Amino acid sequence: MRKLLLLVIIFLVILFFLYLPELFPSCACCGKKKPRPFFRIHRAVSLSLGYRGCRSVCTKCCRKHDLKDLKDLDRLVRINRKVRIRQLSDDL
Repeated sequence: MRKLLLLVIIFLVILFFLYLPELFPSCACCGKKKPRPFFRIHRAVSLSLGYRGCRSVCTKCCRKHDLKDLKDLDRLVRINRKVRIRQLSDDL
């Protein structure tokens, strides 16, 4: 009986860690990990497990940057990357 209970507990712990990225996604803009209800955009982009499998944006960042979908997020990331490269080239 104890062995079965131990196996069930180990299985539940492993299952919790597998679903942790779905329960507490990481925001692609601010990088914070928050509970799932605080996210407006949450899409699976690949079959990989973990935080790389889904792209999420919290409601705070959606309001701040006026993001409606993942295309807007990609556009924001491209713009931020270009601005950062331009700032680094101006410093030299």
